[in-house]
Amino acid sequence: MLLILTSDKDLTADFLIVELINRNLPYFRLNAEDSTAADFGFSVSENGVRSELVLGQRSVQLDDVTAVWYRRAIQPSPIPELPPAERVFVAGELRHLTTGLVLNPDVTWVNPIDSVYVAEHKLYQLRMARQVGFRVPRTLVSRDATVLRKFAEENSTGTICKPIFHGMFADESACYSVYTRRVTPDSFGANSTTSCPVLLQEEVPRKADVRATFIGPNCFVADITSDSDIIDWRDPSVAVHYAESSIGNDVQAKCRAMLSKLGLLYGAFDFLRTPDGDLVFLEINPTGEWAWLEDRLGFPMRHAFIELFFGASA
Repeated sequence: MLLILTSDKDLTADFLIVELINRNLPYFRLNAEDSTAADFGFSVSENGVRSELVLGQRSVQLDDVTAVWYRRAIQPSPIPELPPAERVFVAGELRHLTTGLVLNPDVTWVNPIDSVYVAEHKLYQLRMARQVGFRVPRTLVSRDATVLRKFAEENSTGTICKPIFHGMFADESACYSVYTRRVTPDSFGANSTTSCPVLLQEEVPRKADVRATFIGPNCFVADITSDSDIIDWRDPSVAVHYAESSIGNDVQAKCRAMLSKLGLLYGAFDFLRTPDGDLVFLEINPTGEWAWLEDRLGFPMRHAFIELFFGASA
């Protein structure tokens, strides 16, 4: 039994579930938003420990779970009928209850909750990347505009700015994505500070962006290019091209060493491929998207996940 921890808007989970249904493989999907309405059963007695999760007409005995696909954090929706303080309290109780029920070190996690939490920190990633031998761009994080300006002045090939965390910005009306962008020394006023720390990196000349996706023993590599001058290929306003590619055995070995250090079975690496063919590490996403690569390039990624969850005979 595969337990899928995700959200109700996760199209990548939908994509895999279609294949699970086609193969008649057992799964139970728990969306973070639904945990507020779920019923739980947990008991400890002389007969052992019993854990059950019920969502409407669906239920799962958690002892039957052999693998967990951790896509999204367990964040129960607040109950609007409660007073504000109670909403926070109950949401915390539900989050810890749900997490405590599903945690089990004896099953396969892709990826473990604690490993994901650590691996999502970009500054820690850069430290790990240097340790395993990757080339990493010159990087600076500061709130001091004078320091930021000086760093930008020193980069002859240009400077880029990126979010330290996930790049999502929300206000009362909508959510927005904050993409990697170019900045200049003039972006930072002299003798001032910024309210939020800023992450800057030297801009590395690129021939292509590279996405290397590791699913257990499998590795799928795509080069991403554009006819225009791009900084962030994820920006939907930019037209890009995808092509199957490779990263070489040495880079693969470094990737696997980094995955091992981070405790991950799955990881989506982002690199830059320079004009002379070198690969420069940018980041790794422990819950990164991948369905678009199978859709566009035909990579058998769902099959690789199913082998990881159910074994080669699935």
